[in-house]
Amino acid sequence: MSKAALGELIGMSAGAITNFEKGFNPIYYEQAVRFGEIFGIETEELLDEYTIFCRQGYGKRICRIRQAYGLSQVKFSELLGTNRSTVSIWEAEIKNHRPKREMFDRLKELAADKGVDIHDA
Repeated sequence: MSKAALGELIGMSAGAITNFEKGFNPIYYEQAVRFGEIFGIETEELLDEYTIFCRQGYGKRICRIRQAYGLSQVKFSELLGTNRSTVSIWEAEIKNHRPKREMFDRLKELAADKGVDIHDA
């Protein structure tokens, strides 16, 4: 199957398929479901710890980490080195604006320090 044909089935450009193949972009859950249906493979085979975290409900998981520290979004964003609006957008899951992998690593560390399960919805 060509990249263009696969892209058409998935609803993406051939360039986006190339970026997945080269590892430039992660395959998120929603995309993994579509790839799995097309190729007859389990969704989980296409995901890693980061993309599992970024499935629906990631905002609630981030909020739980923040609440475990007893921090406002302002103070939590300072701890993370980001903006309050970014934390707010993550927690609300606006337009699937997810934390980048590097920020996920930081969130994972913070969650571990407080005993918060990062994969529990």
